[in-house]
Amino acid sequence: MKRLAGIATGVVVGTLHGCASIGPDYERPIVETDPQWAASSDLAFNSAEPDGIATWWTTLNDPALDDLVERAFAANLDLATAVQRVRQAAAIRGISAGERFPDLDGTGSYSRERQGQNGFPALAEPTEFESFALGLEFGWELDVWGRVRRLVESADAELAATLEDLHDVRLILAAEVASEYVGLRTAQQRLKVARRNIEIQRQSFSLTTVRFENGAAPQLDVAQAETNLANTEAELPSIEADLRDRTLRLAVLLGANPTALLDELSELGDIPSPPEAIAVGIPADVLRRRPDVRGAERQLAAEVARIGVELGDLYPRFSLSGTLQFNSTNSGSVLDADSLSFGIGPSFAWNIFDGGRVRNSVRAQEAAADIAAIEYRAAVLSALESVESAMFRHARQIERTTALERASTAAGQSADLSRQLYLEGRSDFQNVLDSERELFAAQDTLILSQSEVTTTYITLQRSLGGGWSPQQEAESADDTKD
Repeated sequence: MKRLAGIATGVVVGTLHGCASIGPDYERPIVETDPQWAASSDLAFNSAEPDGIATWWTTLNDPALDDLVERAFAANLDLATAVQRVRQAAAIRGISAGERFPDLDGTGSYSRERQGQNGFPALAEPTEFESFALGLEFGWELDVWGRVRRLVESADAELAATLEDLHDVRLILAAEVASEYVGLRTAQQRLKVARRNIEIQRQSFSLTTVRFENGAAPQLDVAQAETNLANTEAELPSIEADLRDRTLRLAVLLGANPTALLDELSELGDIPSPPEAIAVGIPADVLRRRPDVRGAERQLAAEVARIGVELGDLYPRFSLSGTLQFNSTNSGSVLDADSLSFGIGPSFAWNIFDGGRVRNSVRAQEAAADIAAIEYRAAVLSALESVESAMFRHARQIERTTALERASTAAGQSADLSRQLYLEGRSDFQNVLDSERELFAAQDTLILSQSEVTTTYITLQRSLGGGWSPQQEAESADDTKD
């Protein structure tokens, strides 16, 4: 029997001897990883095993966010769908497992017949009689070659892969709720800064208007001040729209009507800040933790097991069948020993010629296993890439935010100084306009950068596989038994 071609060759080993099942025996792929993350040299990270990664959002120290995540876990519709898919996979696994056992059917019938005297053979007079029958029929395919064992093995792996999909949905949901919540608080803070700058610019507009009316300033100053004020006011609608979108989206993630959180989240709140030091573990930990990688590995196992199922059609199938029947023309004697008849015996069926359909089905399944092996490798590389990228981006975003904090402070000092010099007549109004625009831009950019620090932290936690635990895995498995 040929081994899997290509990448799957190193994954499985074919065996067929004694009572072993036909088809290749699955062996979990061995993946070599670097001992450390390339980005772990940054001070923000350490190689310790992440503590509490199953509830990483609690490290943001925001009770409102904690509550939203738990409510999403309880009512999110995508998560509810994933749970039902697990239950469906469990039921399908039960169907496959049922093929290991014999089928036993109860039978029964009643008929009343009349034979006319002109029939064949001819009778002296019409004859009527009743017929009663009760019995049992059974059939059992003997799993001589292990085809059914491979079928159950495949179903077990499919169930495990579906359970990993559930974990992945939970992981993504936690990250999405946290991201939308951070976006909501960011929009609130941007509105706060925009309105504060609008007040400053209104004061400048009023100042230039008074000075123009008193002949102390040209009308150009008034027009420029009004232009600056109007441009800042024009920022409000888009920020307010973003705030509304985030609030509506959060409600839907919680399985509620879109407007359900408008009042609850209307009060101004701070942008959650991540911890300064982050434990990221080592690359091998991520491969053991990430649901998408674990699911791809289980899908590979399922595809390898199906090769044995397809190979089973090349071999004869042996069955044992029988009947136990009570037949009588009198209902009172239907269960008498004299009414008993039975039959039992083995049989086999062997597809000798089918135009190559079975062999091509085997080849197709071998290709499917090769594809699954490639997809598993791709999932591994994608997982490692996402962590490295998230770590680097988070570290660089912290550096950017530190620089923007200095820029924002300097912009505030520049705005105060330029306004004072203008009032003293030692500077023209253009410097005031420039400094006010720079102040608003610096403060708004700083808020967006602070938000991005938290967002990259969320992305990192998601890429590390945070958001579920072995205990939740056991609870999810229990749900499939309901």
